[in-house]
Amino acid sequence: LNGILVTHEHVDHVGGLDRFARKHHIDVFANEGTAAVVDRQCALAGRPAPEFTIFESSTAFALGDLVVTSVRISHDTAEPVAYTLTEGDCKLGYFTDLGYVSNEVAQAMQGCRGLIVESNHDLEMLRTSGRPYSLISRIQGRSGHLSNEQAAEVVATLNPATLRCVVLAHLSHDCNDPGVARQVMTNTLRSMAFTEPPTLAVAQQDESLPMMSL
Repeated sequence: LNGILVTHEHVDHVGGLDRFARKHHIDVFANEGTAAVVDRQCALAGRPAPEFTIFESSTAFALGDLVVTSVRISHDTAEPVAYTLTEGDCKLGYFTDLGYVSNEVAQAMQGCRGLIVESNHDLEMLRTSGRPYSLISRIQGRSGHLSNEQAAEVVATLNPATLRCVVLAHLSHDCNDPGVARQVMTNTLRSMAFTEPPTLAVAQQDESLPMMSL
């Protein structure tokens, strides 16, 4: 690993960040808002925080041969971002933990050969999950998470001539099913004018994805 790009400070994203980065001597990149909260979290836990390389949101910086661009998103954290990674004409997008797709996000997704996109929940499973109404409202809100249908709607706006790979990510264990998420996205991809359909994969929390070529 040449670097760790932090999207936001929720514990499911940064729970082992400080220890992992120190053990393996890996550079950690974050914006000022996210880094400040992680610093406080580490201080409360009695551990030293990682040494951050700070960037300004919505700007680009070099990481080896890659150009990394952070993209502001809507989520209930200090300064959340998504990322695109570009090398030449090859562009990969990483977009999770966004309650809705803003104009900035929609524009950043355009031209991606590979897209990792949140497909967090099935609406009916969420609504009948038994979770508190406040949590359900938060997940469905503009600072929450994208449903399977919302993820599919986003992908439907992309250029079929460019897109080669779609990875569905950040699936809820309790309020989603990988087969359901895959089928919703498959239906959308079939409706698009691809010369060659893109690879579709569903990321699991406890296993790695296969290698995919862009």
